[in-house]
Amino acid sequence: MSEKLKSLQFNLDFFKKLGVFSKNRNLLQYLPTAGTVISAQKILLMPTFDAIPNIVNTSIKLQESQNRDKSLKEPYSASITSISYVLDECKMLLGNLLAERNEVRNKFCDNIQRGTNKDYELPKNNLDNVIKIWNSLIQHRILEVESGITFTLKMKTNLSVNYPAYQMSDGEKVALYLIAYVLQSPKDGFVIVDEPEMYLHKTILNKLWDILEDERKDCIFIYLTHDLGFATSRALAKKVWIKSFSVPDKWEIEYIKGNELPEELLMELLGSRKNILFCEGKKGGIDEQIYNILFPDFTIIPVESCFSVINYTKAFNKMPNLTTKAIGLIDSDHHGADRLEKLKSNDIFSFSIAEIENLFFDESFLKLLSEKLLVQDKNAVESIKSEVTLQLEKEMELQISNYISMKINYYFTDSHLTKGNNLKEVEKNYVRFKKEIKICAWTEHRKVELEKIIKDKDYKRVLSIFNNKGLKQIATKHFGVSDFTDRAIDYLKNNLKAQDAIKKYFPVEIWNRIELNKL
Repeated sequence: MSEKLKSLQFNLDFFKKLGVFSKNRNLLQYLPTAGTVISAQKILLMPTFDAIPNIVNTSIKLQESQNRDKSLKEPYSASITSISYVLDECKMLLGNLLAERNEVRNKFCDNIQRGTNKDYELPKNNLDNVIKIWNSLIQHRILEVESGITFTLKMKTNLSVNYPAYQMSDGEKVALYLIAYVLQSPKDGFVIVDEPEMYLHKTILNKLWDILEDERKDCIFIYLTHDLGFATSRALAKKVWIKSFSVPDKWEIEYIKGNELPEELLMELLGSRKNILFCEGKKGGIDEQIYNILFPDFTIIPVESCFSVINYTKAFNKMPNLTTKAIGLIDSDHHGADRLEKLKSNDIFSFSIAEIENLFFDESFLKLLSEKLLVQDKNAVESIKSEVTLQLEKEMELQISNYISMKINYYFTDSHLTKGNNLKEVEKNYVRFKKEIKICAWTEHRKVELEKIIKDKDYKRVLSIFNNKGLKQIATKHFGVSDFTDRAIDYLKNNLKAQDAIKKYFPVEIWNRIELNKL
């Protein structure tokens, strides 16, 4: 395919001229007979046939249909029906399949009668191949053509039960339509597919297009898709993204080059018109939910670990010619002040509590939420504060151990072992490196710090250093609810005072960035 592209001198200018980017007919000005567009707009009316059509007529009509703009981006008068060509698309495809197979079989029989054909193997035809591919994808149905003219389906579990093709599901119809369309596309041409994932189940989507690409190796396939998983599945394909668009038809298209970011994530980010905020956590998790509420001006991308937040933020901001920028937001748990300050230079910030769940234990937030929940116990918030502090005291050894473990981990991540030119130098450098790991000193320092926080009953500092996702059980008990976190998120979403109560934990740099973008 790359040689074919070179011979035709196709580059990004080609993509700027693609009809699907403005109107499909534009492409056909450049490739009047070698290109076809499978539009996302489809009206799939499955026809029934009274007679087998004539191959000469059907082939002409099929070519006209495949060369026609079917984007429906044109005026439509309610008093005039002018889109019959869209309604008849399936009739064109299936009619030509029937006509072609009839023609092939008639010639085969005629040659046998004349004695000119000594090979008694029935020649291949597109209709038989369409049926074969469809049946390989749809596991619970069998597609057949009864009496050489009627498309019929049977249940694999009961072959005596059949029904006409026009009763197929949308997904079954689309699969048949796409197979029939691609197998009858112009030879050595371009197949432009708008929204290849439309109506198709994930389990057959990739397999279908793998088969069709293999069947039509003479063609070059160009997909326009919003399905990032599908785009990633085209492993050997060159990928481009629409950087900008100006009315009526000015498109700025760029290749997606290799990057440290996973390909599917990169394509998701390139599609964002907002700046990016990488955070810890999983899709749909508490981190993403809270940040979508607090930072609506950002596209929130959870990437699980703090290491991923750091690496992805750096990688994204290294990319040239971007219209957006990224920031990273991590928990402050177990990170030293020096390390957090250093990360700011790479637009990676932290909030001033140990982990995201602790936001809901802010005293002001708890008081607002207790009023909303009509909590009868007036001392509920104070009881929560006291029990959280007591829980920290009970878990002191565990908290210190986790802190030291993570500190060592971060030290190894941030440090670099000096290169040695021989084994002695390597060993010497390693010994020097190891001496910087001061477990006893770090442990004692952390213990003194925690003891002071507990003694002073410094609740704000407790929230800043206490890592325990089970604290919600304390709030659940004192507020008398079974779903504390869900209620807290719902309240945060709908109450500006609640949002203001926890915004103070986030660095001023982020709020400054938001205000700057509004100018």
